[in-house]
Amino acid sequence: MAHSGLRYLVLLAGFVALIYFAYAVATRSGNERTARIIGSAFAGLIDLQAVLGLIMVALGLFYSALIGHIFMMIAAAVVAHVAMVFGRSSENVARGNAVRLLGVAMALALIIGGILAIGRSVFGTGSPTLI
Repeated sequence: MAHSGLRYLVLLAGFVALIYFAYAVATRSGNERTARIIGSAFAGLIDLQAVLGLIMVALGLFYSALIGHIFMMIAAAVVAHVAMVFGRSSENVARGNAVRLLGVAMALALIIGGILAIGRSVFGTGSPTLI
């Protein structure tokens, strides 16, 4: 239940990050400290979700449809971390926020695809739809 429930927190953190970085890019502003906190929270929640998922697989809760799910989620974690690192290392704050925005958008797309790959609903229970 923890792994399934945590997806909502991951998605919420992702959408908060998406909105913050989109605003920062659009206004060419943004605080580097806030960007690091929001980005780290998103990447950290993805990491926690991945660890919980790997624990479930180690405990034997595995079926063949999970293969695509696992690969998409690992890709999402990698994309999120790479975007945060490159965004931080950029000398231009606006460019760094643009890199972070792109990374968060890509990670969210991978997460949503991974959730749908196993027949789960992204924002509720029941059929695998977006709403």
